[in-house]
Amino acid sequence: MKVHELVALLANANSSSNPMVAVREAMEGLRKDIDALAQALSYVSGIGGNPKQVFYRSPELTLLKVSFPNGRRTPPHDHGTWATILLLSGAEKNTLYRSEPAGLRKAGEATLERGSILPMMADTVHVAECLGNEPAIGLHVYGGDILELPRRMWNPQTLEPHPLDWGLYETFARTASNAASAPLT
Repeated sequence: MKVHELVALLANANSSSNPMVAVREAMEGLRKDIDALAQALSYVSGIGGNPKQVFYRSPELTLLKVSFPNGRRTPPHDHGTWATILLLSGAEKNTLYRSEPAGLRKAGEATLERGSILPMMADTVHVAECLGNEPAIGLHVYGGDILELPRRMWNPQTLEPHPLDWGLYETFARTASNAASAPLT
């Protein structure tokens, strides 16, 4: 597999009448040869925050390779659009939330292993964390330009919402990574 073939496949799926479902179906096919997919994306480090993880970006679609090292936990955050993750290696726990007028409410958990796919609706808030010693590396697909969409994050200690700010996000990520668990668990 070549990166341009991956981009074409996912862009075509994203142009369907139900892009989130079509992207999920495309990712189901991709996981059949996960080694080829991981090799195609080997040139992307997957570290350094969203701007350094992006390998394709348009107003309709963003593709990232994301690597969460051991001990890394994100603060609660949303993506401003639907998202689908295909885990390429390692293990990752996602704590899922609903944002309600009274605040965040835990909605569930999903533990991803190599080949697992996790779709998230646009209103899903989540915390992602690496499980085990191996980095959790995934292909993340978003239905829009996540570097430009309005997004939110929550202070992992107070659960106060904030507009996404990368400097503050990193402060919140350090706090979240030092906590015993994700909020409300």
